[in-house]
Amino acid sequence: MRFIAAFLILSWTTALWATPPGNVVFSELMWMGSPVSNADEWIELCNRSQDPVDLSGWTITRQLEDHEAIMLRIEQGKLAPGAAFLIANYPPEDGRSALAVQPQLVSSALSLANTKLQLRLYDGDPEAGAHLVDIADDGSGAPLAGDAQLKKAMVRVLLDTDGTLPISWATAEEASGWDDGVEASGTPGQVFVPDADAAADSSLSTEISPVTWASLKPYR
Repeated sequence: MRFIAAFLILSWTTALWATPPGNVVFSELMWMGSPVSNADEWIELCNRSQDPVDLSGWTITRQLEDHEAIMLRIEQGKLAPGAAFLIANYPPEDGRSALAVQPQLVSSALSLANTKLQLRLYDGDPEAGAHLVDIADDGSGAPLAGDAQLKKAMVRVLLDTDGTLPISWATAEEASGWDDGVEASGTPGQVFVPDADAAADSSLSTEISPVTWASLKPYR
């Protein structure tokens, strides 16, 4: 019995760390849209490493029926250590957007599924052999977190674990980065910081466009 128990614990631990993410991870997904529009969706990436990362040419794929398809390509962008990179369907000045922060990339190609959600981040074109950097959600049933009715984002709470695991995600309870009067939860475009010293560094931002960060997202 002890051998069986030890084997089960080892198997669970191995599965937990089976797919460790790369230096850039999906940190927040607004897969259900906002109170303004169901298509007001966004994706947030963050650099959990201590070095800048050039995102130029990186791609995000989505699951379509029984195959994977490229959803969008990041043409340019350098992500500083601890910084966030926000990708949205609409710019904040659009009447269909509830965002009060400027995304680093606006793309009408962004489309997130409310069921069987799975996104993959590659450091190039996957058809040309690019490296898989991170995965968000398991692509089976309802998304692992988030609330479609209350418009609460899906937030990565464990940045160093497999993004297909339920323990890696939680439903957002905090709210900032939204237009006044918008009832939604999530913290779009905010800084993730790897240590306390970095939290005091107000210069942290992406290097593609200036953003005023509302608050700091703690490192988990």
